[in-house]
Amino acid sequence: MEGVLLVIKAWGLTALMLWVHRRFFERVARAEPEFEVWCQRGPLIAALRVAPAQLAPVDAALRASLGKQKRLLATLGGWPWPNYELTLRVSRVGRVLALSVTRAELRKTRAAPVPDLVASLRALLNEHPAAIDDLWLLPDLVYGKRGPSEAPAGWLVLAGDEPRPKLRARDAHPTWLAASEGVSAPAEVRQAADAKLLTLPSEC
Repeated sequence: MEGVLLVIKAWGLTALMLWVHRRFFERVARAEPEFEVWCQRGPLIAALRVAPAQLAPVDAALRASLGKQKRLLATLGGWPWPNYELTLRVSRVGRVLALSVTRAELRKTRAAPVPDLVASLRALLNEHPAAIDDLWLLPDLVYGKRGPSEAPAGWLVLAGDEPRPKLRARDAHPTWLAASEGVSAPAEVRQAADAKLLTLPSEC
């Protein structure tokens, strides 16, 4: 009888440990150290060119959309982007508001949902249509029909209310991105994009 009780207790303890692990520790995928190291370098992933008179309200609205944790998901990106919560930093250089990654952490299986990056930026564009002149996204934030090489110069976000945000591949890097002191130039941006795991970083 005691043996049966011990087996039942062991099963119960195992079930409890599994529940605790899944509830508080289980992650959605395997960690990708190269990607995490690249994110810690502070790469630029998005930038907005704003009308000078509207810089303050757009800056405030952008920071508010990030929330206290300043975490968003790049759900439209290829692997491993959707698996990670991105901690972001907003910097202001002239008329440009730049978004850079400071940390990437694997999502927990049962964690509270985190806002989507592209959807948040589109909402900002919808709220301030006359204030935002241009909005640039890193190529790898959206996995296009032809893979990560569909938009080598980055993406242009379009205003709208469709379930899936509309984007258009840019013909060239915006000149203001390179001209803005303190914001990565197109060559540096392309090098950052190439460092993503889909193309296996050579520098990590």
